[in-house]
Amino acid sequence: MAHQKAAKEYPTSIFEQQSPDEKELFRDTLRFSTWYKGWLTRSKIYERKIPGEQEVGALRIDGPGDSFLSIRQDGSLRIMTGVKDKNKGPQSGKLGIRTWGQQQLHNNRSDIQYCAGDDEDGEALNVLCYGDHVENAKGGTRYIYATKIILDATAELILKGGSVKIQSDGEVELSGTSITTAQVNKKDIVLGQKKTTGAGENTTEQFDPRSTTVINTPGSLSWNVAQDYSQLVGGCYKVDVVGGLGGLIADRSFSMNLKTKKDFSAGGTLSSGLYSKGPIEVSTPQMLDLAGTTDVLITSDGTMDVSATDLTMTGANTKLEGTAKVDIESGGNVKITGALIYLN
Repeated sequence: MAHQKAAKEYPTSIFEQQSPDEKELFRDTLRFSTWYKGWLTRSKIYERKIPGEQEVGALRIDGPGDSFLSIRQDGSLRIMTGVKDKNKGPQSGKLGIRTWGQQQLHNNRSDIQYCAGDDEDGEALNVLCYGDHVENAKGGTRYIYATKIILDATAELILKGGSVKIQSDGEVELSGTSITTAQVNKKDIVLGQKKTTGAGENTTEQFDPRSTTVINTPGSLSWNVAQDYSQLVGGCYKVDVVGGLGGLIADRSFSMNLKTKKDFSAGGTLSSGLYSKGPIEVSTPQMLDLAGTTDVLITSDGTMDVSATDLTMTGANTKLEGTAKVDIESGGNVKITGALIYLN
């Protein structure tokens, strides 16, 4: 074993102090007054007073499991349970209260915070009421903030208010076996597309004889009907076509065009008229039949030209009359045939 030599110089202190020692000065001392100490659960009841500019005193009841009740000198009351420990069971750290009713009055703001902790369903607050649940915020506003809000009513859900507004930054969906709305006036403002899709019947009924349906659109209007289309008008029916710009109809030769793949009929029980401030042209690649059960009148304030490859005028009594003169001209023969021919 090697021999160790003694030091020639020994230190006079442990370390060289860089700053002075910190001191906490109390005007008085921290005082305790113990009333009770239990040896079974190590519980105790005592008074505590902390000195300082404002002395704070409290009556504390410390129970087992780090839970305590503190009644403070400033009038506050604090209750704290111990921490939840799985080794002590699922009821550890819980506060259980059972009463036959309660009445609370809070004269200042109340802040309540609930945490889900290690709950499997992630529920922070679960309230079960065997009866009505009534909340009344007098003169204030009720705010509910959540990522998702579900209102589930097995019988009936009523939203009632002087003014009800539903606002959404995304879609608003309504679904039900039957949806009924009742209002005095209804107004829809749609800045984009409005589309209705369904296989049911669409019926609009108006009972007021003063009611009017107006469609104002700066664009085009298109109706596609796969089957029959019927209109019944009790008053007059009028269509005015300007013939301006548009993008729905490609062939813009005519301002108004009526076409059908089969027969076309237009008539009236009293009379039918075709009026125009410009020329009227009736053209067909086949036969044109103008017939009347009584009289047929074709009149003109100007010149009327009738031309055909073969022209035949037939009648029981046929009369050709001119108020000024009548000229019969032909590049070929002129033939007049009759039982008796009267000239003059």
